[in-house]
Amino acid sequence: MNFLLTSVFTLLIPAYCFLQPINDNCINAINLCEGQPVLGNNLQASAVSCVGCEDGASSSGNFCFEYNNTVWFSFVTNNTGGDVLVNFSTINCSSDTVPTANNELQGVVIQADVPCDESTYSLVSNCVSGSSNNMNLVANNLNANTLYYLQIDGAQTALLSASECEFTVEISGQGVEQLVEAGEDASIFPGESITLNGQANGSILWSPEESLSDPGISSPEANPLATTTYTITTEINGCFFSDEVTILVQNPLSIPNTITPNDDGFNDLWSISNISNYPNAQVMVFDRWGQQVFKVTGYTQDQRWDGSHNGLRLPSGTYYYVIELKVGGTTKIYNGPISIIK
Repeated sequence: MNFLLTSVFTLLIPAYCFLQPINDNCINAINLCEGQPVLGNNLQASAVSCVGCEDGASSSGNFCFEYNNTVWFSFVTNNTGGDVLVNFSTINCSSDTVPTANNELQGVVIQADVPCDESTYSLVSNCVSGSSNNMNLVANNLNANTLYYLQIDGAQTALLSASECEFTVEISGQGVEQLVEAGEDASIFPGESITLNGQANGSILWSPEESLSDPGISSPEANPLATTTYTITTEINGCFFSDEVTILVQNPLSIPNTITPNDDGFNDLWSISNISNYPNAQVMVFDRWGQQVFKVTGYTQDQRWDGSHNGLRLPSGTYYYVIELKVGGTTKIYNGPISIIK
């Protein structure tokens, strides 16, 4: 009998610990990253979880509210600092572990001159409360490269115990925005290389690495064999940010060297494979004396050369073509013989 009771009690302890949020105290505050929503809750969070690190001075709670069921988040401002907005959404207080609980959250942003030392806390935001609707915390003119804490409490009334809610929290604003840009998409010819124009604060890593000169710098040389999307990732204060750029490797032209314009429906027109990828391609054909017999910009299906000049069929023989392609400011020239056989 005693063994069974002991076993049941032992099994209940992990269940309770599982429900209790890991960020139940300042020391274990969950780091927030700009633009990256985090799911949180204060289910079974304790009112006093560590000595001297609850919600501000004990006489005033967290400067605005009484402190109950408190959970903690933190963030670090960027190199410039500025205004920060903390948005709470999808607030759901239907999972209260106490049937008589309230359904409202409360929150503030504080600065701690000494991390998690209650005596050094100062209020830097408005005080907000909310239930089913979204709520926002606004902190203006925050210092650069500074750690701040976000405290969330469960509201309590004379008739209802402190609320326990699930919610989504997201931080944004000038004070936490981070620079990470992979640059503009671009096109290159097969076999060519291009310099990626990345920008980012913090440590940098590009992927995939195989076709890059140095994946750890902002502007490596890329020499992809095929169209490739590169991702630049930077790590700043425990947050990871990324951006992408696509380098389109154009397919090479496949240029036939013979046409047979005899109206048999086979090889009557000069069909150049993949030239549709170059809408501004300029195609010219000359006879052996250097006289131009064909010219077009934009070699489409309806503008393929049929071995004629000014509506008249040209005689059999060898002619010479020049094809000029332009991609991303680079020009590539194809030239060679093209024969008319009848």
